[in-house]
Amino acid sequence: MKPRIIDRLLLGLVLLLFIAAMVLVILFLTGVLPVGNFTGAVEELMGSSLKAGYIRIGIIAAAAILGVIAIKLLFTPYKAREKEPANNASLLSADENGTAYISAASIDSMAQKYIRSNSRIRECTNKVTVNPDSSVELSLKAIVLADTNIPELCATVRKELKEYIESYAGVKVEKIAFTVVNTYSPATATRVN
Repeated sequence: MKPRIIDRLLLGLVLLLFIAAMVLVILFLTGVLPVGNFTGAVEELMGSSLKAGYIRIGIIAAAAILGVIAIKLLFTPYKAREKEPANNASLLSADENGTAYISAASIDSMAQKYIRSNSRIRECTNKVTVNPDSSVELSLKAIVLADTNIPELCATVRKELKEYIESYAGVKVEKIAFTVVNTYSPATATRVN
């Protein structure tokens, strides 16, 4: 919960008055302002005149109000805003019964499952980005078998993965970036006995 504007103004007022009081104390203790001025003002307030009584009542009221404000600010809860589930999830549906989301991690798992089913892809890392309009973008970085027709594989993976995610997850796939980072040749792989 963000602090309300009135709480911020009250906190600013209390802090300004505290700073002013500390500046006065420093000025009196360092001798910049003579202590006689301070003691004279205190003796005037402690006097028995009617004017001194009104000033004391005013100072007591102001101190009580500042004390109440300080106590209120001390016990005002300030919590960090919790992230909404839509920040890393895609909106599936929203109606009078509520909303349904699918997380980016779920879409990532679905993409991994599809990738593992393709025998031409040896390894693959993927990243799922959820756009503000609840569509998703996937970025795949793969190591494929050496004797693979890479343009054909890229086109097939992008088309089939898009259809797979859209049909099973129910979200629109905006873009799939498929990058072949290396090729793998089983014949050149060393064998450990």
